[in-house]
Amino acid sequence: MIQSLQTAQALIRDLGNKLSVRYANSATINTVSMAQDASGNPMLFLSVGGNQAEGQPVIAIRISQQSAVSTDVFGNALNAYTPHVMDFAYELASANDPIPTLADIAVASWESINCGVRWQLKTIANGTAVTATSMNAATPVADLDSLYWPTKLA
Repeated sequence: MIQSLQTAQALIRDLGNKLSVRYANSATINTVSMAQDASGNPMLFLSVGGNQAEGQPVIAIRISQQSAVSTDVFGNALNAYTPHVMDFAYELASANDPIPTLADIAVASWESINCGVRWQLKTIANGTAVTATSMNAATPVADLDSLYWPTKLA
């Protein structure tokens, strides 16, 4: 399968720049780090001083391609220009409250939902660090996409 990450990389880079400005004078989350998962999908980690260990206020954002539910004239999946999905994740405390503050989650949500891609909220179990692996294992709590996505089946 041919995969182009240019759209995802551009979106995550722009989002990272916006969040760097938003969190510049924050008393809690103050570091925005770029990374990628094992498939090369771009990620952002929002943390306090770069500490991404379990139990720390960490928000992870990943953008990856999604099937366009259609093929080109040669039968190849339309991946180069398909819709993208954004995973948005943070760890829960023992009382199922988020470890990052609600204000920090609101700021990151506000900027990320505006990217125009499908948005999935994933909460990570208490005692588990927020990583690409834990995001893959998590079930979306919320799954939002455009009502007018032309290739959507349902």
